[in-house]
Amino acid sequence: MSAAAKKLVQSFFESDSFSKKEVYEQFVHPDLEVYWHSSTGYNVYDFASYWELIESASLSYESIRYDVSHILSEKDEVAVRYTLYSRTIENPGEEVPIGYFISIWEVKDGKLATCHQTSYPAI
Repeated sequence: MSAAAKKLVQSFFESDSFSKKEVYEQFVHPDLEVYWHSSTGYNVYDFASYWELIESASLSYESIRYDVSHILSEKDEVAVRYTLYSRTIENPGEEVPIGYFISIWEVKDGKLATCHQTSYPAI
């Protein structure tokens, strides 16, 4: 399943899943669990609360782009390193990095089911 899991994660980051709920639902398992260590502390999200976080962030930015630099897979787990870029509503002509991430995704039933993630701000 390694190649299929890797392709699923790649497709997730290349899709509109971070701006369109129906696309998000195609990729994400209804029993999603996200364990996130960030500069603001440790947070745990489920399917609904993770979408709320994504939706809230998308309202603050003109656009969001994920630049994946590394992606490795083994069986049903995929590790991905990426930089999150955005264009603000106030300055849509300039794209700036807003964070650096490493995520380990577990695929279950052909969807993203568990994520262990760490991040730190670019600024």
